Amino acid sequence: MSGLRNAWEISLEKTDKSDPDSKKRKALTDDQKHAIAEIRKEYKAKLADIDISLQFKLGKLADRTPPDELESASGMLKEEYAKDKKNIECEMESKIEAIRK
Repeated sequence: MSGLRNAWEISLEKTDKSDPDSKKRKALTDDQKHAIAEIRKEYKAKLADIDISLQFKLGKLADRTPPDELESASGMLKEEYAKDKKNIECEMESKIEAIRK
């Protein structure tokens, strides 16, 4: 069991070295934890919504697009989805960071 403890201690040391500010951070209050959980829940729903929208658009794409343009149109939709997803995730992280401060 001591080998396991040593590996755990080594892991903690590596974490401390990679993020030296981690010990300086305050512990979150219950209200902050609840607010962060609500934000994550809200943004998880937003991400699911755009994912479902993408799947619907991709499903309808074959009906509305000539076969030779299907691949490029699909790629454009996927790029748009990736951009929207990144924006939503960035917005979520900024709100969470504001609560942490």
